[in-house]
Amino acid sequence: MSEVEVTAEEPTVKPEPAAEPEPVVEEPEPEAAAEEEPQPEPEAAAEEEPQPEPEAAAEEEPQPEPEAAAEEEPQPEPEAAAEEPDTEDAADPKPEAPPGEAASPTVDGLTGGTIVSGTVKTKAAHEIELDLGGDRIGVISQRYWGDDPAADLTQQCVLGEVVNAAVLVREDHKGRIVLSRLWAMQQIAWVDIARSAAANEAVTGTITAVVKGGLSCDVGVRGFIPSSLIDVEPVENLQALVGREVQCKVVEADQVSGRLVLSRKAVVRAEQRKAAKAFMETMSAGDEYTGKVVDIQDFGAFVDINGVRGLVHTTELSWKRVQHPNEVVSVGDEVQVKVKSIQKPKQRVNLTMKLTPDPLTELEVGGLMTGRVTRLADFGAFVAVNDDIEGLVHITEMAEYRVYHPEEIVLPGEEVWVKVLAVDRKRRRVDLSISQAIAG
Repeated sequence: MSEVEVTAEEPTVKPEPAAEPEPVVEEPEPEAAAEEEPQPEPEAAAEEEPQPEPEAAAEEEPQPEPEAAAEEEPQPEPEAAAEEPDTEDAADPKPEAPPGEAASPTVDGLTGGTIVSGTVKTKAAHEIELDLGGDRIGVISQRYWGDDPAADLTQQCVLGEVVNAAVLVREDHKGRIVLSRLWAMQQIAWVDIARSAAANEAVTGTITAVVKGGLSCDVGVRGFIPSSLIDVEPVENLQALVGREVQCKVVEADQVSGRLVLSRKAVVRAEQRKAAKAFMETMSAGDEYTGKVVDIQDFGAFVDINGVRGLVHTTELSWKRVQHPNEVVSVGDEVQVKVKSIQKPKQRVNLTMKLTPDPLTELEVGGLMTGRVTRLADFGAFVAVNDDIEGLVHITEMAEYRVYHPEEIVLPGEEVWVKVLAVDRKRRRVDLSISQAIAG
């Protein structure tokens, strides 16, 4: 019976050594130790001495190994990681600033884009040295001198000449500061363009080439003049303008994108308006001038006189009746006009082409004359007694008997004998009679 009791107690001893090492183990090394060492010993201990050996294994092996792993591995790794970024920063060189962008100062304290002045110290075909003062020497190569990268720099300047240039924030192998005259000229030009645009002033440039849609103009930087903004009147030969110095207004300027749109037309029109305003001060009613018809509307024709535009109303085109201005004038015609009235505050000038005396004053009531039938109407016939006077022969004045249609008596183009019955100068009407002229 004693042997049976010993074997019954064995199952209670086995779980204790296996349960103690599991919660303490954190890394793979203690787990391996826990699998190899504790398992074979409890089986042998189950037959000989179950209690002492599992307790010693639980006290000695599981505890020291996790502590050593926790002290050795986590600490050195963060220290090495913290030192690596410093090493990389020290090894990477600072990038050199490209031309046209601000960057860190050079060894001489100059930053990119700074415009400096220097005198020409030496010159060669490919580069020019400038004395910047303070023992500083600058150099300008062909590519940074002007628009022509192959220009012979010995022909571009003289020794001792003062030259403006922009710092490119780098030095060559001789320790000279690299400069750009072209960049300095462009910066100065953009400043002048912005100032002129803000003040609505003109900029001066030179037409360099004919391009698609207009002209290319050099105002320190390249600008574009669209064909519609070249002149007040359309220009047929654009090539004739190449090389000419012109003044233009700034329409659009964007230094970031390098876009510059100019208008020569705005300057020309402003000059014309200024001259026209001055000329209008000298005009007075009754003055006669030679003008050019520039526009025709249903109500009249506009005539240009030395930049001053005046209106000739339809009723002032001729002494005779005019249905539309096209019957008398056309665009481009040169005509003689007289100033009828001037409204200087509104800049309006009213003109007339009636330069001869009123022909109606020459007509006498009761006078007899010949005329030509110009047109027929249901109520009568119109007869022109001269180039400026047209009268009406009412249907009741065509014959002594009753006439139902004017065609019964006259036809257009036929010459007839008429008598003047009445003259209305205000309403510009003349009444004529054929029957009374025949009766004598």
